[in-house]
Parts: sequence; structure tokens; C-alpha cells
Amino acid sequence: GIPAEVAAEPLFEASPPEESKDKFTVMIVGARGIRNTDWMPGLGKPDCYCEVKRGDKELYKTKVINDSMTPRWAEEFEVLEFEDGDTLEFKVYDKDVAGSDYLGKVVMSADAFMEKGCNDVFPMEEAGTNIKAYLGLKIRVQGQKEYPPGPPPKFEVTVEKTEGAQEYGLVIDTQDQKNLQVMSVDDGAFKKY
Repeated sequence: GIPAEVAAEPLFEASPPEESKDKFTVMIVGARGIRNTDWMPGLGKPDCYCEVKRGDKELYKTKVINDSMTPRWAEEFEVLEFEDGDTLEFKVYDKDVAGSDYLGKVVMSADAFMEKGCNDVFPMEEAGTNIKAYLGLKIRVQGQKEYPPGPPPKFEVTVEKTEGAQEYGLVIDTQDQKNLQVMSVDDGAFKKY
């Protein structure tokens, strides 16, 4: 066999430096909040896939995740050519017997990630009336071994909002009337978990 030292040497000839700056890796993590297009009873939930285009060129298509409102793909692909004005368009579809229903998209331009990569959940456009759908994406650029750290994890807690909520040791920020965000948990009823 080849001695390990030799095999591990990077092959510089293979990638001329002027091209390599455009190379980045994208991970399509998953989607949530999408609308349920299979409205007929008994049809189950959407069978989702995500298609990625640069302009008119299709770069990647994920596998179909069947029967899920929160499809998780965690699939990676590399983009080797990308120019300043280009955008990446991630479109999510529900694969149906008769074709595909469009569920929404996220469009990213180079300046959103070319410098430091990205790792976040992006609101989907065109997801439907009153639908708040999100697509999780990670991008690492040339020279980054890991994806950048994501946003701090948010866990959603539903607490009966009563006058005595403070007794549970939950400090609740009530500025936003629709969603309660638990700001901190101290030694109340939740200490055991």
C-alpha cells in the first residue's frame, strides 16, 4: 500500500487556487411549520422534498420524507461554482400522485454566507396565507472545517399563564402575547428535570 504520509498529502494541482474560493458545502437540515397540502382525510401528511437551484440550474434535490410536517433531511451537497450576483433558491415541495405541490422557498444571496458561512432557520417565502414555515440550513465555506454554531437552542414550553406563574420558578417574558418565552428557570417546580 501507499505509506500514510504520502497519501495524506494534499494534492494542490487538483484545485487551482482561483477556483477554490467559490466552493462551499450546504446542508439542508429540515423544515417545519409547512402547510398540510393533503387536505383530504386519510391522505396523511405531506411527502416533502427540497430542490436547490442557482438561477435556472438545479444543483440538488433531497430525498422525499414521507408523511411529515417537519421533514428532516440533513443532506449535504457541494457548490463548486458561484458568482457574486448568484442566489441559491431552496424550494420545498410536497410530492403528490399528480405531481408536486409547492410549499415555499428560501432565497439566499452570496453575501449572506460567503464570508463566514451560516447556520440558522430561515422563514420561507410564499408558504401560504398565515403560514409561518421555516427551513433550516447550514453552509460552510472554503476553509471552514465545521459549520458555524447555530442560534441558541429555543425550546418551547407551554405554561398555563396564571397570576401565580412566578411560583413555578419560571420567569416569563410576556411582551409577546402570543408566545411565552421562558427566559430563565430557577428552583421551582421544574428543578427535577
